[in-house]
Amino acid sequence: MTPVNPFDQEEPSEEVVDDSSADPVDSSPDPDDLYWEDEEFVTVRPAWFRIGRGLIFLALIVYVGLFAYRGARGWFDRQLDPEGEPGVEEVIIVPNGATTADIGRILEDADVIPNSTFFRYYAQSEGEGNFQAGEYTFRVNSSAGDAIEVLNGGPRPQETVRFTVREGLWMEEIIPEIARQLDNVSEADLRRVLATGQINPRYRPVGESSWEGLLFPDTYEVNAEDDALAVLLKMSDEFTDVTGELAFGAADTQLGYTAYEVLIVASLVEAETRVDSERALVASVIYNRVREGIPLGIDATCIYATGDRDAPLTGEVLTNLQETENEYSCRGRVGLPPTPINAPGRASLEAAIRPAESEFIYYVLTDPAGIHTFAETEEEFLAAKQICIDRGLGCG
Repeated sequence: MTPVNPFDQEEPSEEVVDDSSADPVDSSPDPDDLYWEDEEFVTVRPAWFRIGRGLIFLALIVYVGLFAYRGARGWFDRQLDPEGEPGVEEVIIVPNGATTADIGRILEDADVIPNSTFFRYYAQSEGEGNFQAGEYTFRVNSSAGDAIEVLNGGPRPQETVRFTVREGLWMEEIIPEIARQLDNVSEADLRRVLATGQINPRYRPVGESSWEGLLFPDTYEVNAEDDALAVLLKMSDEFTDVTGELAFGAADTQLGYTAYEVLIVASLVEAETRVDSERALVASVIYNRVREGIPLGIDATCIYATGDRDAPLTGEVLTNLQETENEYSCRGRVGLPPTPINAPGRASLEAAIRPAESEFIYYVLTDPAGIHTFAETEEEFLAAKQICIDRGLGCG
């Protein structure tokens, strides 16, 4: 037998008592109860943290707003005052009748200002407007304020020239006279303007092409660079203004004649006397003779018919005009000639629209100073004619 080592012997085991059926009191936590999902957590921030976060958000909003405002304000400012310095000079012509909006568009198209709409509103806010027409010198890339300052300074002065058209001249004399006095226009230019219908003369009947009497004789000042159209328009406009002031538009109701017929009478008055105090009397004689069906007998119409102021009115010339039924014949023909025979001045125009009230049928030159004697009867006329002959005043 193997000896038994007392040290190798197992210690007696303690008896295990199965008390699983008992209800033990266990105070330790169940590990499963110590686990939560992340979303079940609720983090409670301190009050100062929430206030700080709100302030940061508010500051961000303010910053973005300021950034947007500065950007918008910068864009608006550039529409009135562009970046950079003004550039090269640009000559701009502001036409007659141009509004502030029109001027703004012209300046924007020429790169003088950046925005015509902003220019218009700026001018209105500053109480600016009614700028003069003419030629201005601007600089490109200018501010609205600088452009308005240039406009307020007025157009740059232009070289002007004068020309004179005397009363009583024929159109065939007026055209070369204008061309002689103005370097910038020629006879050909003037005739072309008159022939192409670029000017619509007042009172001329439809179908009539004559320009006689429709350009007012006067002394004019025009720009040295004005062309034929500008020059003739100035004369035509002056005719319109003067006849308008004299109420030629009421000729039909006042006298029973058209304005054009009164203009014809004015041209006859212009040809017959240079004495202002006589003009209304001469006009009354012309109206009286037309009304009575008596030929006018005004030699100036026959001279006009010949086209030569120096042509002698011989019996042959007068007879030829009468026999050919020339509308400007001064012998035997009753009524007014078809057109004016010259350019009447204001005094003759006024005499024709406001003739004197008289029964005179005749007038005869009886004084070297150009004064006439007026007569109602043939006997008075013949007596006055003898005075004219005796004084050698050309009454043959």
